[in-house]
Amino acid sequence: MPPASAGPRVPRPAAVSAAAGLGFVLGAYALMYSLALFTAATRVAFYAVFGAVYLGIAVLCLWGGVQVVTRRCSRLLTAGSVLIASLGALGIVSALATGVFSLWLVVLVGLGVGVVVLLRRPASREYLASGAGH
Repeated sequence: MPPASAGPRVPRPAAVSAAAGLGFVLGAYALMYSLALFTAATRVAFYAVFGAVYLGIAVLCLWGGVQVVTRRCSRLLTAGSVLIASLGALGIVSALATGVFSLWLVVLVGLGVGVVVLLRRPASREYLASGAGH
């Protein structure tokens, strides 16, 4: 017999599933980028600092995605997404200042902002609040 629950179970909204999926994609990107930076650090040691930053962002996005799926909280995923979007925006400004433009940076900013918007939807907030007692 399944354990009795404290209240009715709220089904997972599509926005939460999409935000978690995008968070996993952003986390995988940050992890691969950090590995590339650590590899480049064998030639220029300063890249190891950026590698560590992206490794931290990868942990935030991946662990945050797990927490969102398991109804714990959205703070880690939101923080990781905001950091990805901020670094992407900084990259856009830097690229425009040098005269080079990268569409990939626009995609990263869009994904980061998209995760935050999806997690702020009323249905997402209700879903996450219903699991706060776990």
